[in-house]
Amino acid sequence: MSEGSSRTAAGGARSVEKKRVAKAATTIYVCQKCGHQTRKWLGKCPDCGEWNSFVEERARVEPKGAAAARARFTFRDAKPVAYSDIESQDDARVPSGIDEFDRVLGGGIVPGSLVLIGGDAASASPRCSRRWPTRSAGRA
Repeated sequence: MSEGSSRTAAGGARSVEKKRVAKAATTIYVCQKCGHQTRKWLGKCPDCGEWNSFVEERARVEPKGAAAARARFTFRDAKPVAYSDIESQDDARVPSGIDEFDRVLGGGIVPGSLVLIGGDAASASPRCSRRWPTRSAGRA
């Protein structure tokens, strides 16, 4: 019986397809003159034209997807600051005309800022978003 086939219960031959999975390259060849990389050894570098300049090196496996994003992400250096050293930013605020909304925002909307209003359908968010443009139209 051949390697690519197997016998059925009735004795007939049936073809069995084998899936081949490409193995990830574990080595690469790097030109020592210009740094060109290839999976196969080449006698002449296609970039710089140098002969016999390829050296075998171990390939570095790059993470994929979310792991790749985390690998490239770095935190900036942060140092603790005493609460008394923090400067207050008293930005000018534009009142919306809705007292409770202004109270929640600390006195009104800061020009150039974005305020996201969200909530359940039964909450006040839909009513608030419909009322605010009419109340603040004269203040712009």
